[in-house]
Amino acid sequence: MVGIVLNSVSTGWRIDYQIATPGLAGRAVKAVVERAAAYDQRWSDHAPVTVAYGPAH
Repeated sequence: MVGIVLNSVSTGWRIDYQIATPGLAGRAVKAVVERAAAYDQRWSDHAPVTVAYGPAH
């Protein structure tokens, strides 16, 4: 299972989601919340989530 830890730096951002079936979720190997380096440099109030999935078993 891949987890994303949010902290006080995340305040004010809208974290987007990826929804997956149990089989696909079990193949997740990496997840990243894409954010600008600083709040005033953001391109949106959303922070896209990128998930890398491994091959099917």
